[in-house]
Amino acid sequence: MMTQTNMRRANQHARIKREPGYQLPRVNEDDNMTVDFAPSEVERRMQRSDAPSVDTRLAPGASVIGDMEVNGEDQDDECMLMEVKTKAEVVEQDLPTPRSFVNMDRSFVGPGQALKDFGQELKDINDALGELQARGIQHVVSLPELVLVGDQSSGKSSLMSAIAGLSLPRSSGTCTRCPIHIRISRADEWSCRVFLKEDYAFVPRNHPITLQDVTNSDRFPPWVKLDPSRQTRKEFKTVRDRFDAEEIETLLRCAQVAILNPSTPYRFFVPRLKNESGQSDAARREHLDRIKEKEAHGEAQFSPNTVALEVKGPDLADLNFYDLPGVFITAKRPEDRFLERVVRNLTCEYISRQNAIILWAVPMNQDAENSFAFKLIQEMKAEDRCVGVMTKADLLPREINGFSSWLSMLNEQAHRTGLGYFITSRQGSDLDEQNKFEEAFFNRTADSATMGQWPEIFEKYRDRCGIEKLKEFLSITLGREFSKVLPEVKQKVHNRLLRIEEQLEKYPNPPPNPEMEIMRSLAEFATNVKTRVLQQEFMSQWDCLFAEPFKKRILGSKPKFIVKEPDVITIDDNSPMATPAPLGQTPRKRSLAQDINMTPSKRRGQIKAEDSDRMIMSPSTSATLRGTPGPGQFPFSPGPGGGLAPHSKNLMELRTIIRRSAIPGQPGLVSASVYEPLYTEVARTWGPHLENFVNQTILFLQNEVMKILDNAFSNLKNRMVYRESVEHMKSFMEKHKEEVRNQLNLIYNLETQRIFTKDEDALQRNKASEKRILERHRHFLRMAARTGESPAIRKMEELTEEELAQEQAKMAKELKLIGPDPYDQEITVAAYVRGYYLTAASRFIDIVAIHIMSGLLPRVASVIDTYLHEKLGLYSRTSGTGLEIFNRLMSEGPETERKRRELKVEKERLDQAMEIIVNLENREQMATATAVNSQATIMGMSQGHGQNRPDLTIRTNGNAGGVATPVSERASTPIGTYEA
Repeated sequence: MMTQTNMRRANQHARIKREPGYQLPRVNEDDNMTVDFAPSEVERRMQRSDAPSVDTRLAPGASVIGDMEVNGEDQDDECMLMEVKTKAEVVEQDLPTPRSFVNMDRSFVGPGQALKDFGQELKDINDALGELQARGIQHVVSLPELVLVGDQSSGKSSLMSAIAGLSLPRSSGTCTRCPIHIRISRADEWSCRVFLKEDYAFVPRNHPITLQDVTNSDRFPPWVKLDPSRQTRKEFKTVRDRFDAEEIETLLRCAQVAILNPSTPYRFFVPRLKNESGQSDAARREHLDRIKEKEAHGEAQFSPNTVALEVKGPDLADLNFYDLPGVFITAKRPEDRFLERVVRNLTCEYISRQNAIILWAVPMNQDAENSFAFKLIQEMKAEDRCVGVMTKADLLPREINGFSSWLSMLNEQAHRTGLGYFITSRQGSDLDEQNKFEEAFFNRTADSATMGQWPEIFEKYRDRCGIEKLKEFLSITLGREFSKVLPEVKQKVHNRLLRIEEQLEKYPNPPPNPEMEIMRSLAEFATNVKTRVLQQEFMSQWDCLFAEPFKKRILGSKPKFIVKEPDVITIDDNSPMATPAPLGQTPRKRSLAQDINMTPSKRRGQIKAEDSDRMIMSPSTSATLRGTPGPGQFPFSPGPGGGLAPHSKNLMELRTIIRRSAIPGQPGLVSASVYEPLYTEVARTWGPHLENFVNQTILFLQNEVMKILDNAFSNLKNRMVYRESVEHMKSFMEKHKEEVRNQLNLIYNLETQRIFTKDEDALQRNKASEKRILERHRHFLRMAARTGESPAIRKMEELTEEELAQEQAKMAKELKLIGPDPYDQEITVAAYVRGYYLTAASRFIDIVAIHIMSGLLPRVASVIDTYLHEKLGLYSRTSGTGLEIFNRLMSEGPETERKRRELKVEKERLDQAMEIIVNLENREQMATATAVNSQATIMGMSQGHGQNRPDLTIRTNGNAGGVATPVSERASTPIGTYEA
C-alpha cells in the first residue's frame, strides 16, 4: 500500500541546481547525510540537454512527478528548491524514519533508484485500483476515479486518446454516445483488451421518448439500473498491434455499436481484424457493413453502459479514467431533446461521486465562460477535486487581450479548480504526429507560418504544458487518493464478504451424490411414517384429541323432551285459543296470534292441573295452519358444533304426533311411524360433527407426515425434490380424506334412513334406562305442580344405593297421592326414541373410529413406501433418464438458483478484490523491509566515508532521514512550480 508520506514525497517536487562540469561529491565519512556520486548515468541525465527548454515527453526510465525534473534542464536560480549546505546546517533528528523518507534518501544512492522504486509502487497502486474498478465493487465502496468531462468539440476525444496512448474513435459521434472507461498501465508487451460493462437493462418504451420521460427516478430512459449481482462484464476482443490505428478504431466503434444494440448478441459485433485467418476480406467487409447498418439504425441513441479498455505497454502512465459523452445545451433534432437531459444526468452522476477527480476539458479557442460542463461542476460543488485541461492551445486567439482570461485561470483568479490547470495541443492524424506537434509547439520550434508561436507570456507555466506532464500528475494524484481510502475499502469489502457468507448458508451447495441423498431421504421418510402412524402413542393421542370429543358430541345430541306439566289451550266461541288461568282464577282470553308468538319458555312457565280429556292444540300443530312442516318435518335450530338440532318437544307435542299417526279403530296403539321421525331428525345433526371430525383427523395426520418429511429432507429443503414431495403429500392426504369422507358418509346415510338394530338387548337396556330417568323427572315435576314447590332434582348417578332406595320408596308413596301419569304413553315413546338413539349412536361412533384406526392409518402405512417414488418419476421411464430425473429433483427452482448464483458471482468479485488488496499490502511490506535494509547500508557508508565534505548536505528541517524540504526563503510559488 502506498503510504501518505510516500505521496507527500511525490508532491515535494525538487529541482537540483547543477552547473556544467560540476562533479557530484562522494560520500563523506562523517555522520551527516552528505552524498557524493561518481560521474555516471545520473550525471549525464542531469547535464544540460541540447533539446528545447520545454520537454513534453518523458525519456525511458525518467519520471516527472508533478513538475520535478531530474533531468535538470532549468538553470534559473530562483527555481532552486534544494540547497547545498554545509554539515553545520544539518538538523539532527532521533525520530523513526518513515518509509517515504527512506525512499527519498534512495534518490541520492544510485542512478534514479528512488524514482524507479516510486514508479513501481505507483504502478502497483494504480494497477490495484484499476483491477478493483474492473471487479465492479462500487456498490460496496466508492473508489477514486478520474472522470473526463467537457462540452462538445472541446478536444476531449483527442485528450482521451493522448492519455490512453492509442487512437480512439473520433468520427460519426460514436464515442459520445456511451461512457468509456480506460485503464492504462506499464507492461513489457503492448495490448488493448476491450470489455462491455453492462450495468443497465434496455427496456423499450411503447412511445417515442420525450423530455417528460426523463425524471429524477428515471434518469436514463429507456435504460433501467440492474441489481449489482446481475451486472455483467463481457470480454469483447483483444488487440496486440498498437500501430494499426485503423483496426483499433474499428474495434472500439464496433464495441460501442454493440452497447447501443443490446437485443442483438454482442458477439455479432466482434469484428475480424485484417491479420486474422479464417475469413476472407470480402466476408470481413460484408460483416463490417452489417455492423455499420446497425450503427446507423441502432436501438438506442445513447447508453449509460460502458465500453471498458485495458491498455498495457512500455512507457505508459498508470491511470484509470472515464470519458463521458460531451454535454450540450441544444440537440440538433427536436426529437433528440431528451438526450440533453440524459447526458446532463450522466455527467452529474459521475461528478457527484465524492472520490472522483474531475478532468475538465476546456478549449482555448472558445470562451471558458460558456462552458456548460464547468457549470455542472460548480452545481455539484466539485471544483476542489477538479483539474482543468486547456486544450487546442494552438488555436488560441493571438490578440493580447485574448490571453488575459486564460492567465487569470492559471493564476487562480478565475474559474478556480482545486488541482490547477494543464495545457495541451494535439494536432495530427496519429499519436506520433500529435506528440511531435505538441513538443514543437510548446518549445516554439514549430512553423509559425502555419500554426503560430506559443506566446512567451505563458513561459512560466511551461511545467504544466504537454500531455506527459498531465499524465504523470494524474497518476500520482489518483494513487494518493487511493492510498487514503484503501483501509476503508478493505474493511467494507471484508464486511460485505461476511454478509454474503451468512446469506450463502441459506443456499448450500448440492450434495456430492444427489441420487444417494434423495433415495436416503425417501427411505427415511417412508420408514418413519409407517412407524409413527401405527404407534400406540400416536393412536392414543388421536383418540384423546378427536375420537373422544366426537363421541361426546354425538351422544350429547340425544333427543330432548320437556316433561313439565304441559300448557293447555282452550277453545271457546270468542277466541279460537285461550290459555287457562292458574288454579282458582278465571282464564284470561287471548288471540291465536298471541299464542303463536308466545315463547316456549313462557308457555312452559304456566303449570296446569291435568285435563287431558279436553281438546288441545300445540304450537306445532297451530304452525301447520301457516304452511310450516308437519309431522316428521321438524324445524331445526342451531345445535352443538354448528349443526341444526330440532327443538325439544313437550308432552303435548308428543301427544299430538301420536294422535295424528294413530290408525282409526286401534285405540291405545302407537304407530311405528311415530318413532322414526323423532330419531332421524336428531340423527341428521351428525353430519357437521362428522365433517369436522374427518377434517381434524386428516389435518392431524398431515401435520405428522409433513413433520417427518421436513426431518427426512432437512438437507434438501431448498431443492425441487422437497418442494415436489410436499405438494405430492398434500395431494396424497386430500385423496385419502376424500376416501374416508365417502366411506363415512355412506355409514351416516344408512344410520339416518330408518330405525334398525339386531342388538335387542342393547336397545331394551337403553330404553329401560331412559324410561327410569324420564319417569323420575316427571314424578318430581308432577309433585311440584301439586305442591307449588320447585324441587332440587339430583342426578341418579350422584345417589348412593341407600339414597336411591329411599327415593324410590318415597316416590311410591307420593304416586298414591297424585295417581297414574296421564302422559305415560308419551313418556314411553320418548324413552324408546332416546334408547334407540343411544344404541344407533354407539354403533355409529364405533364404525367411524374403526374406519380411522383400522382403515385410514394402515392404508397410509401400506402405500407410503412407493408413493413418492412413483410421483417423483423414479419408477417412470417417460420422465427421462435417471441422471436427468435426479438433476431435476436436485434443482432449486429459478428464484433460489438465481439468488445463490448472484451471491456467488458477487463473492467471487469481492474475493478477487480482497486478493488484490492483500497482494498490494504484501508488496508494500516487502518494499518496506528492503527500504530498511537500504537505509542501514547508507548509514554505514556515511559513517565510514563522511570525512569533512561540506559539498552536498540535505537540509532535513526537522524531518528524519534527510528529506528535502521547502526553502523557507521562498515566499510564494506560481502555479505549476513545486517546492521540495
